[in-house]
Amino acid sequence: MNTAERKRKRRGVRVASIILAALFALAVAAGIVVDRCFVRLEHLAMFLAAPDVPERRAGELRVHFVDVGQGDCTILEFPDGKTMIVDAGDASVASRRAVIAYAHALGIDAFDVLLLTHPDSDHAGGMADVVECYGAGQIWMPYCLDPDVNEAYAAFAEAAAASGAPMLISQMYRHILSEDADRFYYAMLLAPLSPEIEDSAYTEPNAAPAGEADFNDSSAILYVEYAGRRLLLTGDASTAVENALIEDYTVTDGEIFAFEAQAEWGRQRLEPRLEGLEFLKAGHHGSSSSTGKALAEMCRPQAFFVSAGADNPYAHPSMASAERILAASPGAQIWRTDEVGSILLTIRADGTWSAAAVRDIA
Repeated sequence: MNTAERKRKRRGVRVASIILAALFALAVAAGIVVDRCFVRLEHLAMFLAAPDVPERRAGELRVHFVDVGQGDCTILEFPDGKTMIVDAGDASVASRRAVIAYAHALGIDAFDVLLLTHPDSDHAGGMADVVECYGAGQIWMPYCLDPDVNEAYAAFAEAAAASGAPMLISQMYRHILSEDADRFYYAMLLAPLSPEIEDSAYTEPNAAPAGEADFNDSSAILYVEYAGRRLLLTGDASTAVENALIEDYTVTDGEIFAFEAQAEWGRQRLEPRLEGLEFLKAGHHGSSSSTGKALAEMCRPQAFFVSAGADNPYAHPSMASAERILAASPGAQIWRTDEVGSILLTIRADGTWSAAAVRDIA
């Protein structure tokens, strides 16, 4: 769908929304609206906030760091058209609207993979909406013993179960592969390990979580590679988890993550490499307790992305995390959603890349 067609479609949605809103008001007055009808109208209203996002070109892998305030949401568009969403902000109306509207702007009908890194409400808040509006080919779930740990996660777990989509526990080696070998890419989890394995600094918190704070170190860590470029997203994992991951990686020279995957076009060995990768997303919204020295010195990214809310009460991002990145990689670009809004990272088939604020390129 080209830009003109997308704009015509959006105008049509706006007109339909106005009509439905009027019908909704009449229904409310008559007292005959059921809960499910309200949810659908609420979602439709969210589409009105759809931003202008450039159309993806052939051969591009695009990563959208969506501005959801003090929360987290990343949407990936792969070269073969597959899509993946990682987290979906908090449960505030503004955050939920931002996620649904952004996905609508991209023309997404259904996500191929939906990944919730961990159950914290600032990551799970909009996931129930995403499942209800778009569904998913697969849902990668955190290992959570208490589905009612918070309202956001409970709503997501209920929506996921009702969707009928396969629900898979997130663990190392879970992956998504390109449909063909010509424009090869993959996205793979490096952590956590299988929940049955408890003797590990980055899986032990899974054993018996007591509350939201305990879930940070069980965050899924996602590695993405395409056209010789690499991206790492660490969720809310702390430096302790990062250090354990780096130690295991160093001791085995990366073999701990090497994996033989079966694609439709043949077997493919996946070999994630962390040394000098190009792109790193700040852990825990740029908190001083994440993106530690070991990770910064191993990765030395060319671009560092931070998802945080403007004037948030946690003083995220901390200068400490940015300073560690710049000490390890002095020329690194630093991109913050609290400063520029949603950010688009584009990786092209020839390995060239660019990053920009969506508002500056739409």
